[in-house]
Amino acid sequence: MDSSHSPNKAVIGVIVIALLAIAATAAIVLGQNNSSKDTNVSDTPASMSPQASTSTQPTSASTNFKSGTYNATGSYQTPGGLESIAVSVTLGSDGTITDATVTPEGKTGEAQEYQDKFVSGFKSQVVGKKIDEVQLSRVAGSSLTSGGFNDAINDIEKQASA
Repeated sequence: MDSSHSPNKAVIGVIVIALLAIAATAAIVLGQNNSSKDTNVSDTPASMSPQASTSTQPTSASTNFKSGTYNATGSYQTPGGLESIAVSVTLGSDGTITDATVTPEGKTGEAQEYQDKFVSGFKSQVVGKKIDEVQLSRVAGSSLTSGGFNDAINDIEKQASA
């Protein structure tokens, strides 16, 4: 009778070990996903976060802007080195962005890929908004490129200040 129970105990033991391994793997994967969201070390693949998000900065009632088209290059740090993007913004007299373009200048294939993703989704997040309210954090899964864009926007804001 003991011999009939031994194989069952062995099977149960294997199943328990397999379930523990699956649970441990899931915990590790979830931990890595949460830590990558908390740190801004590299761009997140678009499949994980395809949406765009913005935050606003406090506006200053005394800031006036000269209408016109302004250009600046913004830079940002990546794990692969310093990258940059060229930004052109057209402003109305009230500081509202009426048009914007970004020209990718990625030095590596990965940087170029994220900049291209950024270009495909940023415009709807800035056109029609006041320049001093634009501060992008992630566009089409690209978070680091947003830093370069924000850098250029800050420069353009200074150029356009009256």
